[in-house]
Amino acid sequence: MASTTNGVNGHKASQPQSLIQTLNAIGADSFSNDGERIQAVLAAYALVSRLETPWEFVARTCMGQPALGAALKVAKDLKLYDKWHELGDGEMTCEQLSELVSCDPALLFRILRHLAANHVLQETSIGVFKPTKLSISFTVPVFGEWINHLYDATTPCFFKMPEFLEQNGYKNPVDPKNGVFQAAKGCQGDDMFKYYKSHPVEGASFDHVMGGVMANQAGWLEIFPHNTLLETADAQSPLVVDVGGNIGHDIERFRQEHPETASRLYLEDLPDVIQRSKCPDDVNKIGYDFFTPQPIKGARAYYMHGVLHDWSEEPARKILEMQKEAMKPGYSTLLIHDHIAPESLAHPHTTAYDLTMMVMVAGVERREVHWRALLKSAGYKLVRIWRSPLAVQGVIEAELDQ
Repeated sequence: MASTTNGVNGHKASQPQSLIQTLNAIGADSFSNDGERIQAVLAAYALVSRLETPWEFVARTCMGQPALGAALKVAKDLKLYDKWHELGDGEMTCEQLSELVSCDPALLFRILRHLAANHVLQETSIGVFKPTKLSISFTVPVFGEWINHLYDATTPCFFKMPEFLEQNGYKNPVDPKNGVFQAAKGCQGDDMFKYYKSHPVEGASFDHVMGGVMANQAGWLEIFPHNTLLETADAQSPLVVDVGGNIGHDIERFRQEHPETASRLYLEDLPDVIQRSKCPDDVNKIGYDFFTPQPIKGARAYYMHGVLHDWSEEPARKILEMQKEAMKPGYSTLLIHDHIAPESLAHPHTTAYDLTMMVMVAGVERREVHWRALLKSAGYKLVRIWRSPLAVQGVIEAELDQ
C-alpha cells in the first residue's frame, strides 16, 4: 500500500505545530524581568544552532548577514528610517517609499524584502511594509550610528584581520599603534583614539556608538549598590570621578539619580571629547589623559567603564597606577565596569567584544583570574565582583593594597 505524504521532501508531516505556535507567541513582554528575557535569548540562539543544517549556517553567515549589513547601510544612507518616522511610521507601499527616498523601486523592493525577512521591517502584504521598534530605534543616534560604524570601522577591521594575523605569525595583537585597525585604516603609528581625533566625523559617530553600548541595557547603577557611596562619603570631598567617561553617559545617569551631588561629580576624558559632553554645567568636566597622574584627589570612587578592555596589560597597568596617588587609603574605591569573561561558556556579547577590542585597539576582555593579576600588579586588591542577571558586564570593586 502506497504511503501518503503531506510534508517536506516527500516525508509525512510531523512538525509539532503546537510548539511552533508557542514559540511564535513569545515576545519580550512574556518575561517578568530582563534577566529572564536575556536567558531566553541565549536559549533561542542555542535552539537555532541545534536546528540549522551546515548549509543553513553557511547561507545565513556568509550571505544573509553580509547582505543584511549592506541593506541596513543603504537604507541608512537613503535616510529611509528618519523620513519614514517623520511621516508617522505607518504602512507604505514600496512605490511610496521609493518616492520618499528617491530610489529605483525595483532596487528598493529588494532591499526592503531582505530587511523584512530579517525582522527589521514588517511585510504586511505583498509590496507593503511597516516599521518595527527596531527600525524606529535607528532614528536615534546611539543605535543608528552603529550602522555607519559597521562600515567605517568594524567591517574593514574584521575584513583585514585574517591577513594581518597571517602576516604577523598569528601572534596576539598587543600594540595599540600597530594592529588590525592601523592596517585597515592605513594609520600606522596612531592609535584608534588619535585617529578619531583627526577624523572628527568618524569620531562623533564613535561617541554615539559608545552611547549605544549603554543605552537601553542595565547600567552600573543597576549592578553596583551606588547608594553606599553617598552613605559612606565625606560630604565635602569629590564623590565620583568618571575616568575616561567619554561624553558622560554614565556619570549623567548617576547625576539624574542623585541630582544634589552634581557639583561633586567629575567627568574626565581627552579635551576634544569633553567639549562634546552631554552633562550639565554643574558637573565638573576635566580634560585628562589617564596615562598621567589623576588630578582629582581623595574621591570616594574612581569609576572606569569600558576603559581597561581597550588596552593590553602594560598600558592597562599604567592607567591603574596613575590613579593610585589620588586615592585615599581605606576610603577611596576603584570601580571597574567591564566584562568579566567566564572560564567557559561565555556570552556571545563577551566573545564579540573580545574580538572587536582586539581588531580595534589591541585590547582584550579579561577573565577573573586576569583581572585579579592585573590589579595586584598595579598595587590593588579585588574586594568584590558585583553582577546582575540583567547585565552581561559586571562591576569590579577594588581598593589600594596597603
